[in-house]
Amino acid sequence: MWNGYKVVDADAHMHEPQDMWEKHLEPKYLAQAPKVAYMNGTFMVYEPDGKIIPKDEKQVKGPPKESFAIMREKYGEAFQTWWAPQTRIKDMDRYGWDIQVLLPTGSNGNFGCSVALKNPDLGAAMCRAYNNWAHDYCSTDSKRLKFIAVVPGASIEEIVKEARRAVQELGAVSIRNPLLPEGKWLHEKEYDALWQLASELDFPIAVHGEYRYRVQPFRGFRVVEQSGSSSDEIHDFQALRGVDHAIGFPCDNMATMGHFIFTGILERFPTLRLAIRIQCRLVALLAWTDGRALARSLQHYGQAKENIHAAERVFSSPMHSGLRQ
Repeated sequence: MWNGYKVVDADAHMHEPQDMWEKHLEPKYLAQAPKVAYMNGTFMVYEPDGKIIPKDEKQVKGPPKESFAIMREKYGEAFQTWWAPQTRIKDMDRYGWDIQVLLPTGSNGNFGCSVALKNPDLGAAMCRAYNNWAHDYCSTDSKRLKFIAVVPGASIEEIVKEARRAVQELGAVSIRNPLLPEGKWLHEKEYDALWQLASELDFPIAVHGEYRYRVQPFRGFRVVEQSGSSSDEIHDFQALRGVDHAIGFPCDNMATMGHFIFTGILERFPTLRLAIRIQCRLVALLAWTDGRALARSLQHYGQAKENIHAAERVFSSPMHSGLRQ
């Protein structure tokens, strides 16, 4: 509880351990999976294998010398225990969260989704491995720790198969919006099978950090930074990363929200629910810039506006930001 309110943090993130794939990937796929070279902060960096990860010497240069010292100072016990579930629950008690809904982070738990577009079988196995790990993690206190599952997007059959398993057998409360092959789109009828499953089992599709639109004006500076030019004292890379994320991230999610509304997905599946990570002020901006068109669409699609819940309240915590709804 926080000031008398029940609090659900719907934007909590996992910090997956470096050995997650080694311990949870099915044995027959271990030799095929790229190896984690090191952790750059909380992010896995993989050894180039020439198949999944292009061979590029710049990819394996080691983390900044100060990164772990900074994390140790900033996150304390959470870092020392690598965000163990027991530490997370202590943090939740301290800051008043009743429930946390946990998402995979960066190229860690999400990695299987990308791999599936190059090697469908391996990618599907990595999605299963992450979901199994997330289930084990949340089992420490399944009433308070919930997880969002990932699915391999190479084929609708595999998407539906893993979505069903994750929800019915592992207890996932949502499925992350699938990463589709180049040239494929959410509104195509073949993906109706996922929306139908979500409607039948009553779980929302999580829209968080979308890849399809990339409204990120400063993203190119990441390439400059990673090239080793971060010491040129010309660009403030931290500031550019911040503004890129603050502007690009919600705009990408807004575009996906519009995709579901304007292409008729929500009309065909009126009970389908979306869990959208988006700044509310930018929802207002969308309505202001094209309010009449949006109003006509919502009127046309009837219940669509009732299927979208995007309210958030951000709290400060040594662990991560949270969402109160």
